[in-house]
Parts: sequence; structure tokens; C-alpha cells
Amino acid sequence: MRTWTAPLLLITLVSTAQEQRQNMLAELNAIYRGDVKFHIDKDDRLVADFFDASGHFRQDAVYIQYLDSTGFRYNAEENAVVMNCNAANANCIEKEIFQLNAIRHTGRSNFPVPPADSEGRNAIATLGRLVGQVQLELVRLAAETHARPARKK
Repeated sequence: MRTWTAPLLLITLVSTAQEQRQNMLAELNAIYRGDVKFHIDKDDRLVADFFDASGHFRQDAVYIQYLDSTGFRYNAEENAVVMNCNAANANCIEKEIFQLNAIRHTGRSNFPVPPADSEGRNAIATLGRLVGQVQLELVRLAAETHARPARKK
């Protein structure tokens, strides 16, 4: 009986974390009402797809561990919510601009202010919680997983 408790507890924790992640993504997508759509891909990258009247015009992707979880802020000059990389990974954000057929690396990404969120407070709080939770999950997984051994040549 004892051997089943640890795996069951681990499965419960993982499924709860996945459910919380999906709920935060749904909340974030509801805040932006289709102007920006967020998801986390299989490589644990936060992907933001930007849409306007012409359609899908830009995609930003960043490995979540490289983001500054407290680096989300409102920029009044741009009237935008800004996301920053952490200090150790200066250009961690990949911006793909479809009209220019170009991919650029940058240290920040800006999102439009959501329609019902005057200074982006809800968006900033939700993004911070999402990134913080996923970063904690990644640290926990790294501690549980053995490092890849170096191969001899």
C-alpha cells in the first residue's frame, strides 16, 4: 500500500499544476478577447499570437525560464503591457513578424492594453502568476530529473 502513495501524490500534484496553468491561460485569453492569444508549447515556451483586422500578424515566443516573472509592467508612453527577459538572458524573446518575413531577437515584448483593463493590471497580474508558477514547475522538474551524463569519446 505504501508504494502507491508517492506516485499517486505526484500524479495529483502534476495534474493540479496543469489544470492551474490551463485556467490561467484561459483567463489571460479572456482578458485579451482575441487580440492576443497565449499558449505554452511543448518546449515550455510562452507563445503570444497577435491579431488585428488583417489577421495573424506577429508571434512572440520565449522560454519561460528566461523571463523575469516580476518584469511585467505597464508603459504609459506606448500604452502597452511590457514583458522583459531576466538579466542573464538579454535577448530571449523571438519575435516573428509575418509581413516582413523576419524573426528578431529582443529583450522585451509589448502587448496592447486589454480592452476592459485600463492599465493592464489584470493582464500583468495573470502573466506574473502564470510565469511564476511555470518557473517553479521547471525548477521542481529539474531537481527530480537526473542530468544527462557526458559521453566519452
